[in-house]
Amino acid sequence: MSSSVTSSRPLIAIAGLMAAIVVTATAVACGDDDTVVAVKDPTWVATLNGAGENPVRAVAGTATATIVKKNGSYTYTVTYTGMSGPLTGGHIHGPAATGTNANVIVPFNDAAGAPASGTLSGTFTSTNTTTISNDSLEVLMRTGNAYVNLHTTQFPGGEIRGQLAKTQ
Repeated sequence: MSSSVTSSRPLIAIAGLMAAIVVTATAVACGDDDTVVAVKDPTWVATLNGAGENPVRAVAGTATATIVKKNGSYTYTVTYTGMSGPLTGGHIHGPAATGTNANVIVPFNDAAGAPASGTLSGTFTSTNTTTISNDSLEVLMRTGNAYVNLHTTQFPGGEIRGQLAKTQ
């Protein structure tokens, strides 16, 4: 009987050592309970060009549009260059997949009269959207069914366009 007790002592020691390792690893993995993890704001980006328009346009204009959601509102920045003339409008449209057109959802109030190259920027909430709630707009953007386009006198239906895609 004493030989059975003697042979189980190494097993008990190993089990104790394993438990200590698990507790230490868990403590290290948890770190400081007061650590705040930064949550990135949802962001959507569109690359605009004539090839994205419907119908396709052979134009030099290009743009990058960024939409960021923060605290229930959205901020837009559209940096564009090489348009055929001053802008007559700029909007988010939807619902529409690539290659199909849709109605305006959000007008960019600073677009009309903006120069042929520049940056548009502003903030909008559900009170600025023309037909849908912010939640519905977010669903359209998240599923790739919203696009940004910029309009000019030469191309009143839109000179350049790009679908919004979520980046974070």
